[in-house]
Amino acid sequence: MSGWVKALEAKARIIHGQLAEARKLAVEAGLDPDEVSQPYLDLINDLYRDECQFAQLVDDADLIVRYSGPAISLGPTMSMFTSVCRDLRSQIQGVAKAIFGLSIDESRASASRPRLRWPSELDPLLSGLAHGSLVVGVRIQSPEQDARVRQPALAGVSDSIVESVRMAVKNIATVSRHVGDSGIDEDAIQAELPDPAIRDTVLVAAAKLAPTGRKQYKSVTFYSKDDTGVPAKELTPSSRRVLNRVIARPVRASRAGSFEGVIREVDLDARRFEIRRVANAGAIRCMYQSQEHEMVRHSLDARVRVTGQYETMAGQQPRLVAVSSLEVLEQPAQQSEMPVGSR
Repeated sequence: MSGWVKALEAKARIIHGQLAEARKLAVEAGLDPDEVSQPYLDLINDLYRDECQFAQLVDDADLIVRYSGPAISLGPTMSMFTSVCRDLRSQIQGVAKAIFGLSIDESRASASRPRLRWPSELDPLLSGLAHGSLVVGVRIQSPEQDARVRQPALAGVSDSIVESVRMAVKNIATVSRHVGDSGIDEDAIQAELPDPAIRDTVLVAAAKLAPTGRKQYKSVTFYSKDDTGVPAKELTPSSRRVLNRVIARPVRASRAGSFEGVIREVDLDARRFEIRRVANAGAIRCMYQSQEHEMVRHSLDARVRVTGQYETMAGQQPRLVAVSSLEVLEQPAQQSEMPVGSR
């Protein structure tokens, strides 16, 4: 048992104590103790009905997502539930793949060295649902902890990917705490996510998970086990617009440069891709403009040269480039993929 359930039990003890004292005073005053009890009993009923399940879910899950809105209060439809789970899974996996991909060294990779596909058994697990709006709990579990998986996909690699998924859910919750309807605390987000590439990846994910205003839910709130004490904030359609403005200009302190690497992990909707096997840099995340859209769409696994303003992290290693020009140097060669799951 951990924080949320303990806090709930402490709150319940206070109400029970107040109930006992109120009944005692009622008896001393010659009043019916049952008449003064009802408001306290209502509080206790609300506590266990609305908060107990949520508290248990928070203590069990790595990420809690609460979807709220008038339509949901009547009961979410199955199609909506399926949709939000699909979107949530997609964005968690996208951030995790970026964290994992940007942290590995592919400088010595070649056409004869197969690439890793995403292990399907490392998908986030639904840990439960709670009463009130639509509250979804997501738990991250390694293959060694999952009785359904007989053998981890790849020794060592699976552990790294699991850690990437855990970091993904933590970072999505982190960013959402600093986003409002009218602005975003970019300095706070930069302090918590100093890597520009990871920060941009998480901001894009948060923008995609924020409600559009056209769906059944009007707000979404993220909670994680690693919350730092900063209150959780709802993401709304206004938050989505704020996030979209920020990710349209992601590069902050920057300088100009050119880099050569292999295009990987293309996100056509967000106009992002990664280049890997970059000399002295490993992997760099890139943002491109609409004029490069067709070239990027047909250049997955091609060796390219990107030029533009870039942002660094500690050690002056380039991590995020706003591409001003893109040149294909070598078309992709056929590469096999290790059969370690679905990509």
